[in-house]
Amino acid sequence: GVKHVFTLSGGHISPILVGAKRRGVTVVDVRHEVNAVFAADATSRVSTSPNTVGVAVVTAGPGVANTVCALQNAYSQRSPLVLLGGAPVGLLRGRGSLQDIDQQALLAPVTKWLGRGGRGAALV
Repeated sequence: GVKHVFTLSGGHISPILVGAKRRGVTVVDVRHEVNAVFAADATSRVSTSPNTVGVAVVTAGPGVANTVCALQNAYSQRSPLVLLGGAPVGLLRGRGSLQDIDQQALLAPVTKWLGRGGRGAALV
C-alpha cells in the first residue's frame, strides 16, 4: 500500500491527486518536479518494508522532463519507484497542444519499464 505520493501539482494530474487523498494517501507537494522523484526514491531506500515503493506524480511535458535527473539516479541504484506523469487528452496528443512532448522517448533511457495509462482517475 502506498502511503505517500510526492508531487508538484498541476492541472493534468489533479484527478490522480484527488483520488489519492480520497483513499487516505498523503499528498506531499514539493517545489520542483525533480524533488518529487528524489523524495519518492528516498522513501523507497529508507523504508524498512520490502514492499514500499516511492511514488511521484508530475504534470505533463516540462513537468515530466524535469524528472530525468532524479529518475536516472533511482534507475542506476535500482531503487523501486513509480512515476505517474500527466499527458494531454488523447485526441490532442502529438498535435502541439499545451505541454505535449514525446514523454516515452524522453524517459525510455532512464526507466526499466514505461507505459501509457488510461484516465487519470482510474489509476488511483
